Amino acid sequence: PNRGLPENYILTKTHCGGRCNECGPSSYLETKESFLASCARGSRVSSQSKTKRRVQYNPEIVQRAIHLVRDPFNNVVSNFHLEQHEQAKKGRDDWLEKYPNDANGFRKWCQAVDLKYAEEEKLTRLIPDFIIDLFHDIPCHKAFYLFAQWHNFAIRTIADLQLPSLTIHYEDYEDHFNATARQIFDFLDVEIEGKVLPFASGKQYIDYFSSAERTAAGELVQKLSGKETWQIVKKYFS
Repeated sequence: PNRGLPENYILTKTHCGGRCNECGPSSYLETKESFLASCARGSRVSSQSKTKRRVQYNPEIVQRAIHLVRDPFNNVVSNFHLEQHEQAKKGRDDWLEKYPNDANGFRKWCQAVDLKYAEEEKLTRLIPDFIIDLFHDIPCHKAFYLFAQWHNFAIRTIADLQLPSLTIHYEDYEDHFNATARQIFDFLDVEIEGKVLPFASGKQYIDYFSSAERTAAGELVQKLSGKETWQIVKKYFS
């Protein structure tokens, strides 16, 4: 609380757009313009009323970008856990019983979500038939479509805004924590003060998907990804 603001850059976080569990293509398909608008959307707390309100920032205030990449298989299971948390807050014990916190519950949830939006995905003109065909072999296929779309637009947005950027993979924190932290601080031109808290690594969910499903997901993501996107994500499907 006694530290001043950094002189050069202040690190903030944005999830940008194209992220949803319960939605169809009319909601999750993005353009570069809608993606950028979502990146610049946030909230702020009034210093006087202490109330929070939604705000839209000017993207031109951004000076640098750190592009964080996470294993998509772990990420989709984390989305399932987030949905469980939201349903628990609503007191939906019936939902939690139907979709328990294990591999079977996850796969059952994926099946329900995939089926719910299958007709809308089939009828949209914005997803080619050969991509729709690949959906059938992948649990929670939408998550992998969104994974490729998100990173494609992240890379394009960084290029359009002509931002210096740093790409960090989630597992870099686990494998090389000190070096990764130092790399981020150097990129932001900020000195480390005090003790850096240890990183709490997440769980791995490789057993939630079969080998064939992982291969199918890799084929889908490769077909959807631009060259630069595929270079930074292909290791998750090897």
